[in-house]
Amino acid sequence: MTPHASLRLACALGAALVAVALAGAPAFATPTPTPTSAPTSAAPTASDALTPLVDCVQDAPLGAVTSRTVVLGYWSSASAPVTLTPGSGGDDLSPGAADRGQPSSFLPGEHHGAWLLTVDAAAEPSLIWTLGGRSVTIDASAPACTDATAIVLSAPATTSGTVAVSATVTRFLLGPPEAGTVDFAIDGTAASTAPVGAGGVARADLTAPAGPHTITATFTPASGSTLRPATATAPVTVTPPSGALSVAADSVVAGSTSVTVHVTRTGAAPVTVDFATVDGTAHAGPDYVAASGTLALAAGQAAATTTVSLPARAPGSPASVFFVVLQHATADVSGAVTMVSLPAVPAAAPASAAVGGTGGGGAAGAASALPQGDPTAHTPLASAPVGQDLLLLLAAGLITVGGVAGVIGLFRSVRPRDGLV
Repeated sequence: MTPHASLRLACALGAALVAVALAGAPAFATPTPTPTSAPTSAAPTASDALTPLVDCVQDAPLGAVTSRTVVLGYWSSASAPVTLTPGSGGDDLSPGAADRGQPSSFLPGEHHGAWLLTVDAAAEPSLIWTLGGRSVTIDASAPACTDATAIVLSAPATTSGTVAVSATVTRFLLGPPEAGTVDFAIDGTAASTAPVGAGGVARADLTAPAGPHTITATFTPASGSTLRPATATAPVTVTPPSGALSVAADSVVAGSTSVTVHVTRTGAAPVTVDFATVDGTAHAGPDYVAASGTLALAAGQAAATTTVSLPARAPGSPASVFFVVLQHATADVSGAVTMVSLPAVPAAAPASAAVGGTGGGGAAGAASALPQGDPTAHTPLASAPVGQDLLLLLAAGLITVGGVAGVIGLFRSVRPRDGLV
């Protein structure tokens, strides 16, 4: 077999061996030691956000050829994925071919086991991987893959002063260790030490005040072990607890065109909650306008409001109610429902009972609020004929000025006529 054929066979066997081993190993999603050269800029550019990492090296002698398999990772301080084209100058291997299948897309955070590289250790005892503005040397000084460890650190955000953290210690080619300890620390303060148990897992409860923090987990192998220590970091935020939410509505009076709904709480943490109207004896459309949405209360905000429109209801509409319900809240809820009461609407007055018309003969006008024939209604006297008025005036004159003498004279003049008849 030629040397080139032997080299190709060795590379293939080495890659297959590592691929099979990694298939049964835990995922390496989070940190081994954070590189001391890692950028600290709050908003790094693609050229300085990336740091290449050599996770481990494993040599496999195959006759005259030594196949070297390298497990590589990276650390990115960028807040979004960074893309670099292999072999373009920013993502290169040297000496030799610059593009050897390295990744081109780099996610934020620390990543291990990102890719494998197999080389002839005798022909290429040392390589340099340049990523962005930083480089790392790949040679036999890297940890052996049977001894290298990594830590998967979990530190979920919390609304209390206690942070429950867990660290899973893994190895690249073998099962996880079940001995040793993990030291947990918040912001570099005194560590809390926990033993590594089944599955390589260690847990601890850490105390921290409200605000953003950095948790560090450091694995220390058991005495006499050939395993290498590892360190991981992860951010965590402790937010002050939010007081329970409650909902209430203003009173509705006759003529109201809307009602205000209030969502209140006593806590200071940001919170969101959905609201929606629900029919009771009142129905969306004729009695109120259906409404729904999301209310957000910022940090320190004690209340938020929304309004529900109220259309003009038909005369004679009875008193009725509908509800406003809270749901999908990001905080506890003490009162999730409030009732909105709508007052009854008076029936329309009959046309014959309206006020403001004129009429005669004691009848109330068309707009009057008084009933027909009401004696208190204003009724003018009917007009009399002109001749009858003149007779009444003459009679009044006879009864008043000299009226008595005139009557006696009238009788004296009539009696002689009667005698003549």
